[in-house]
Amino acid sequence: MKVHVFLGEFKTRKDATSYTESYWEPEPDESVSDRDYEIWENSNPKWKMKSDLNCYLDGDFIETITEGNKFEYLCGMIQNPESIKHLKTELNKKVLVLIFEKGINSQKSKLKSTEVLEYIGVFESTLK
Repeated sequence: MKVHVFLGEFKTRKDATSYTESYWEPEPDESVSDRDYEIWENSNPKWKMKSDLNCYLDGDFIETITEGNKFEYLCGMIQNPESIKHLKTELNKKVLVLIFEKGINSQKSKLKSTEVLEYIGVFESTLK
């Protein structure tokens, strides 16, 4: 299995996960019309990273790592840790976002950097 690696700068874990995970806007109260409720349903969930990457994403295959030894974690996640040794210092200061190939439509998707995430590349994972 392959894993796509991104790095980003966020002030807090909540800021990071607000970008990397889907969320629902508050549900309208009972007084709204059926049409307004339908509009709300159709516009949710919101997901900034998905919008920015402009591809199918399944949140079950995405990890947002904000704490701990992110470099050691990433080294254990990919088959060739030598290929990421240059990231050791950078990982101390940044959030690590992993998107496993099962979480995207890899036949149609070309992942890239966004305004807030730097795309590092795709690597063979130690996971099967």
